[in-house]
Amino acid sequence: MKKNASIFALAFMFLVFQACGPKSNENKAEVATPVTNVKALTAKEKKEKLEKDRIVRAERLKHDREELARSKSTYTDAKGNVIYYKAELEPMYVGGEAAMSKYLNDNLKYPEAAQKNGEEGTVFVDFVVSKDGSVREIKITDAYNLDIDKSFRDEAYRVVSGMPKWTPGSQRGKDVDVEYSLPITFELR
Repeated sequence: MKKNASIFALAFMFLVFQACGPKSNENKAEVATPVTNVKALTAKEKKEKLEKDRIVRAERLKHDREELARSKSTYTDAKGNVIYYKAELEPMYVGGEAAMSKYLNDNLKYPEAAQKNGEEGTVFVDFVVSKDGSVREIKITDAYNLDIDKSFRDEAYRVVSGMPKWTPGSQRGKDVDVEYSLPITFELR
């Protein structure tokens, strides 16, 4: 039975790439606070915790990417291609965010073992949108996904690697390779 996976790409792409301001100290303390009382969470509490964790991770990723873009706007990959951290015009999924959400909802399969164990989480997938719109150099790093089930990582990788071409990003009117980060949320319903 195929379970629906809730995809919050629209809201979190906006958070990751467009939100302003530095990460607050309140969130830093929240991440570092150890859990002392372990109790079974209600469905509502579990959903709130998942949402809070997703926001904290998205803010951390946004902050780290802003720091990279400030220190250098591009990097060169192993093949000598110049890749932008942020372009004047960011790449866009053909058809917009609603079309991307539909693609993800239609193609994402909730991993069976994680479903049986009641596991949920958000995987942050980094990739490059090439000048021709193709998706390449897909990475799921431990920096933002350390405690996320491996089956979620594998499924997110599979779905992103099968994405159709995007509208590429551009710099000074010229199509360029741009690094992109996409959060994909696995949530039981």
